[in-house]
Amino acid sequence: MKTKWLIVYALLVLIIVTQTTTANAQLPFTRQDTTLISDEIEEITITAFRSPYNIFNTPAPVNLIINEQLESGDALTPINALNRIPGILMHHGTFNTNRLTIRGIGSRTPYGTNKIKAYFGEIPLTTGDGETILEDLENSAIQRVEIIKGPSSSLYGAGLAGVLLFHPKTVLKDFVQNQSTLASFGTYKNTLTAGISNNKLKIYALGSLLSSDGYRDNNSTTRANILLNSVYNFSEKSNLQFLAKATKMKAYIPSSLDFDTYLNSPESAAANWAAVKGYEDYTNSQLGISFNRFTLNDGKISVGMFGSMRNLDELRPFNRLKESSDYIGWRAYIQKVVATEAFRVVMTSGLEMFRENYNWQTYNNDNNQLLSDNNEKRQYENLFLQLESNIKDRIFISAGLNGNLTRFKYNDHFHENGDQSGKRSYKPVLSPRLGVNLLLSNECSVFGNVSHGFSTPTFEETLLPEGEINPDIKPESGWSFETGFRTQFTNRFKLSASYYRIYVDNLLVAHRTGEDAYIGVNAGQSVHPGVEAEFTWVTIRHNKAALLTLFGSTTLSNYHFSDFVNLGNDYSGKLLPGTAKETFNLGASLVPLKNFTINAWYRYNGEMPVNDANTTFSDAFGLTSTELRYQAKKGNFKFDVRGGIQNIFDIHYTSMLAVNAPSFGGNPPRYYYSGNPRNFYISLLIGFSAQQ
Repeated sequence: MKTKWLIVYALLVLIIVTQTTTANAQLPFTRQDTTLISDEIEEITITAFRSPYNIFNTPAPVNLIINEQLESGDALTPINALNRIPGILMHHGTFNTNRLTIRGIGSRTPYGTNKIKAYFGEIPLTTGDGETILEDLENSAIQRVEIIKGPSSSLYGAGLAGVLLFHPKTVLKDFVQNQSTLASFGTYKNTLTAGISNNKLKIYALGSLLSSDGYRDNNSTTRANILLNSVYNFSEKSNLQFLAKATKMKAYIPSSLDFDTYLNSPESAAANWAAVKGYEDYTNSQLGISFNRFTLNDGKISVGMFGSMRNLDELRPFNRLKESSDYIGWRAYIQKVVATEAFRVVMTSGLEMFRENYNWQTYNNDNNQLLSDNNEKRQYENLFLQLESNIKDRIFISAGLNGNLTRFKYNDHFHENGDQSGKRSYKPVLSPRLGVNLLLSNECSVFGNVSHGFSTPTFEETLLPEGEINPDIKPESGWSFETGFRTQFTNRFKLSASYYRIYVDNLLVAHRTGEDAYIGVNAGQSVHPGVEAEFTWVTIRHNKAALLTLFGSTTLSNYHFSDFVNLGNDYSGKLLPGTAKETFNLGASLVPLKNFTINAWYRYNGEMPVNDANTTFSDAFGLTSTELRYQAKKGNFKFDVRGGIQNIFDIHYTSMLAVNAPSFGGNPPRYYYSGNPRNFYISLLIGFSAQQ
């Protein structure tokens, strides 16, 4: 207990000293990091580390997804855009079943996404036990996505794999537009967006409705989204931002298949899920409000509050699950800047607090008899401190430190098998990070990054077989080491590459004891080495406009257990299930005529082990897609028509693996989710905007 409070006290002292020192410093003039590498190079700014960086100078592994990339393909979800980023693999089973992994971390999670942190604006998309739900996101509402790959706990707390920052769209001028999309498998989506903008107030609003029968049996989905993002400017230096989003989804669940069914009848649903017509029906609403004050010399004070409410009803072959959860949190930080002609220092310090109340019950499918009744209260605090320095626009240094306290309280309200209530508090975790970027020339920079991260166990992983709290379970933790380079020649050719190694200790292993039962243990270590590269090449230009652009990315990796003995089996040296040793993406964008664009892209995914023992692998696959797009403006009106074919060559492939799926009742394990065969889409957007 003393150690916990000593860490809190030490961080508070550091924050106070930082702010006092900065307040007394001279702040002679304002300067942002807008270093132009050469006269014709496009300046791309990111804010993942709370202060703006030209992405060329960022001392960390950061990738950016822009709005145009989110709009390519059928644009029903962000999955295609995310899978083009090196180091990221997004398994996609259905609209409501996905798993995102970053550099192999999180690959052993059975059905969902954990070990990352995600934010939509200032609203966390990650629950108190580390689960992140990305299925609710609406592409049309996202301006850009910034991705920090590898441990980044120094600013964002528990997130061993990395952080995804989804920035919502804002408004530049009054507009209204409607987009309708028709696609294969009875899929229809309509999205209406509108915005108003004046000197004081900007409001962006969105409403969308998605309906799909799905490729597989028992696979229909309906989803409705509404979103409101507004900014009120009190003055040039202060504003109030309000963000609210809500989702209503009902999605039937086809679940995973055994190999013979996957091979011969990939459109089928798992027999037990089809028999009960299993589904997931939920509502999820989130909101956030933040006050921002810009101080002298680009400094900033930000204070925000966020909250969420979620209710779920899920019918499963073995029982019915009902959940309700709500959380509230606060995040505040102060950013101070000291600048001279020779250097610029940015100091950021702040606090994030999170409180969640989670209730769940299970019922017998036949007589609706109560089988379990549980409540968990989750909470954490993050204190963070970051120091960034820019020396003569050549050397960029970023260092950070985060202190985290996490705990939960479990209440068992169903006592037929005894009262299993208990508490669990984890030891305080300190997570440092250091990154350096050196500008070698106007066309080339190199960077290095060392960072620590951690991920707390999910609630299921903290229980012993009898249901008691496991007092010995520990958070997964890891260190990441990375070096790389970025180069660009005007705006025609850009290339970046990096080599990284991530060492994970206290590896969390979820033993499946049933279709919905897990036991968690710390069972070993894993190593995540890899090489990533990506390029963009404007091969043909005319009057400074790009006519033909080529782009691509690749990841070569060897994510494996370095020391892993589980239930008497030694898996050391085996590959992590659900990961591929090689993936790559290639694409081209051609503008043959004014207003016309032809896009084409190819994605390759290598074979993946389906279990820890590596006894079986899914087949490698490559998917080819193309799109024709016409865009035009006439007066205040805008037209955008596009149509495309995905999986042109009708490849039969595995879109998601249920890793380490068990075998029950003599039935073969169900590892495989079938990917969509050849499919088509067409989209029409009509918009009207006022003159600026």
